[in-house]
Amino acid sequence: AKNIKLGQGGADYIAAATVNQTTNPGTTWVSITALDDATVSATSVNTDIWDTLTTIEVPSGTTIYGRWSVITIGSGDIAIAYRG
Repeated sequence: AKNIKLGQGGADYIAAATVNQTTNPGTTWVSITALDDATVSATSVNTDIWDTLTTIEVPSGTTIYGRWSVITIGSGDIAIAYRG
């Protein structure tokens, strides 16, 4: 059976930084929770299913779902990115 990925692989705390597969080989992030109002950019693993985020504003406490290989959180912003 196919299992839905909701972050069982752990999480990365991101404060005004970028996480990617270069520094975390084989990692795919499946959700992003903004801990404050955050500017988020993310590269989709499969653009046929999930959009690549080209800088969106995510309100504090909001979680967005998808599958990303690179996530960038803007200057002064904080988020948690959950691994698939």
